[in-house]
Order: sequence, then structure tokens, then C-alpha cells
Amino acid sequence: MIQNSDEALLMQALPITSSSVAADRHGDTSPTGQPQASWKRWAVCVISTSVAVVSAAITLSAIFAELPAIAFVYGAITAVSIDCALNALPPTGLPRSINIPEFFSFNHDSTADIVDSQGYEIVDVPGNGDCFFHAALVPYGQCLDWNAKTLRQQVYEEARQWLQEYENNHLHFNGHESSQDPVPEEVLYVYLTGHSRPGGMTGMEAIKCDGEWMDTIIVPLVARVLKKPVITVNDSGTIMNVIDARGLYFPIVDSKLKNLDLKALGDFVLLEHINGNHFRGCRKRDFSYSHKPGQEIDKYLHLRPCLSK
Repeated sequence: MIQNSDEALLMQALPITSSSVAADRHGDTSPTGQPQASWKRWAVCVISTSVAVVSAAITLSAIFAELPAIAFVYGAITAVSIDCALNALPPTGLPRSINIPEFFSFNHDSTADIVDSQGYEIVDVPGNGDCFFHAALVPYGQCLDWNAKTLRQQVYEEARQWLQEYENNHLHFNGHESSQDPVPEEVLYVYLTGHSRPGGMTGMEAIKCDGEWMDTIIVPLVARVLKKPVITVNDSGTIMNVIDARGLYFPIVDSKLKNLDLKALGDFVLLEHINGNHFRGCRKRDFSYSHKPGQEIDKYLHLRPCLSK
């Protein structure tokens, strides 16, 4: 169980709702359950729409002027532009409102820049299928004995215990009277026991297999093993999920990492999910072995996290 003082720090540092909000079940979408539409996506949509309008006008003019070749060319440009604009729209369609100043602003900080401004650094790890576990160990660079393989084994044992608890009494699993949502146990249970992984593996078999890429759905298990809050973010400074040391999701209101005071959190694990298939870790900047954000780190991967008993 996370200590009350640690929980208080997490609740003070994070803007959370006073009532339950549906937790993200997969870890790669926003806490509202809807994909985030990036400024790049909207830029493509607006530009493509503008091109479509202009080319459509030229097409009509060419038709009236009896210039079939020009009409054909600009008609094709119109069709392609409309298709690009539609594909650029987010799956949920147009939002109810758009922040115009923010939309046209190109001052979008990266996650690496944001954490650097608060005295932390993003650390890249080998992309060998174990990057999820390597990244989770990045903050613990001063202790010994654990590496990605041993952390994977610990998460596997935690998953076994989790399954036993769920199957014994899933109706009351992770019941909690606070504003925090419980782990979406049904989804995690299906992931661990179902044959949804490549090759027909179950999630449990995938966790046990060295070099097998992991999904963010198991972040609550990692938080329980490390006994630390875990924050998942993308590379553009958007918070995807916050999970406390008990594996409970915090429903968050402000998903901008730049508005989060990392120092107020105390000890935490931050996982940056990039390119859809790779993770990077984060730690306090220590100038005794400091390196540039994003630089790959190998010599600290054998070190063990300091776990509180």
C-alpha cells in the first residue's frame, strides 16, 4: 500500500476530479477515452480544406470556360485534398470547441524539454523488446541488483497474485472509497488470460518472455511492484495516465505535462511512449553522470530500484 504521505503528495500535485471518471483502459489514449487530436493533425485538415476550396473554384471556372484538361487536373486535386482533410480528422470528429490561439501556436514543447525545465531528463534505452522495463528502472540509478529481466519476473509474479485476487473476489477487487478509479480489472484480466498476443500468446506468457514488447495496460502491475506512482506520457508533453502505487488510476483534468509540478510528486516513475512501440525513462538530472536528453544509457541498466518495504 502507498503511504498516506505519498498519496497526499500525488493528490496535491495532480489536478483531479472530485468524482469518478472512466479510466483509460489501454494507456495510449487520453484519460477521457478519446484520442487526442494533435495540432499537426488539425493543420493538415485546415490546409487540405483550403486547397480543396481553391481547386474546386478553379475546376468550376475551367468547366464554364470549356477547358476540360484544366478542369480534370484541378478536379483531381480537389478530390485528393478532400480525402486528406477527412483522413486528418480525429476518429471522434470535430470537437465542440477549438482553442484558436493554441491551435495556431507552434510553440509546442516536447516531453524532453518540459522535464528538463524542471530538473529531470529523458533517458533512452535499448529497443530490444524490453524497453518498457528498462525505462521503468531509469529513476533508480543508484541502487543495485535489478535489471529489465528481473523486473519482468517480478511483474509476472505480481500478475499471478493479481489474477488470484481477482478470481477469488473480483467484485470487491481494488474497491476504494476515494475519488480514484480502480484498475479496469476486466480488461486487464482478459489481456492476461486471453490469447490476444502475436502467436496466440496470453498476456501472462508475454510478460514472462524476455524480449517481448509490453503494452501500457500492465502499468498498474509495474506500479504495484515498484511501489511508486507511474505517469505515462507521449513525446509531445501530453499525460496519458497517472497510476498510484496501488495500481489505481487517477482521473486527471489537465493533461498537459508542463502544468504538472514533478518535484511535488516526490518519488515517481515517468514512462514516455514514443513512435507507438518504444518507451523512454525519466530521472532527476545528476551532473555527476549527466548526459543529453534522449541519449541512450546502458551502464545503469543493471541497477536495482530502491523499494520501500
